[in-house]
Amino acid sequence: MLLPPLGKNNIQSTLNECFSIMREFNHYNGFDSYINYAYEDFLNLFDVSAYRIIEGYPDYIYRTSDLIKLAGRKYEKKRNEINYFRKHYNILLEQFSQKHIADTLLMVEQWKKEKVQESNLSNHHESHYQYSLIHEAEASKCAVIFSEEMGLKGAIVTISGKIEGITLGECITPNIASVLIEKTNNRFQGMPQFIYQQFCASDFSNVEYVNAGEDWGIEGLRRAKMSYHPCMLAKKFLIYEK
Repeated sequence: MLLPPLGKNNIQSTLNECFSIMREFNHYNGFDSYINYAYEDFLNLFDVSAYRIIEGYPDYIYRTSDLIKLAGRKYEKKRNEINYFRKHYNILLEQFSQKHIADTLLMVEQWKKEKVQESNLSNHHESHYQYSLIHEAEASKCAVIFSEEMGLKGAIVTISGKIEGITLGECITPNIASVLIEKTNNRFQGMPQFIYQQFCASDFSNVEYVNAGEDWGIEGLRRAKMSYHPCMLAKKFLIYEK
């Protein structure tokens, strides 16, 4: 799978080269070849009639100030969750660094085991959902291990000295940040809300927007992302050969 940035000149030649590269890798492995995460205006740069264009799941975009302040009635539940977390647990928020890698990997592995167990109890053990959880956990581990090389910022939450939450993100433009990964121990009420707010406040307060990615069509994830009241949903498209 290839994805932007793909430039703005000679797009037809670029697309031809992209699909040639993908066919070479994908043909014998049974994978589809497509370009993902194409933004809407990119479709104006080439003859779309020569391709099959499918609208993907949109990205959720928030005003950073909303995520930090959590002001007003619509964020009352978020504030209550954070206050509960602060009150009931012995917490420490730290900037993620290389010294945290080993313990963070153990936490992510435990997260994976608990999520897979939950899926088994929910009769999802033979579904694509369980495989997605495993791949998600492995991708998170890679991001943790190579965070420095990838230029990712991060934060961890420790409770009674043990890492129980991790988040990683980056600035993708001078005005937009992206929160890529957030993994927390579900036993601690209010931790996801706490680490999200604090990470945005400490690392992204100087950018106007935060992109929290898509929901992959998962209803629970959709509800969670909508509960933060995005200011816009950014359309994305997949480009296939006909």
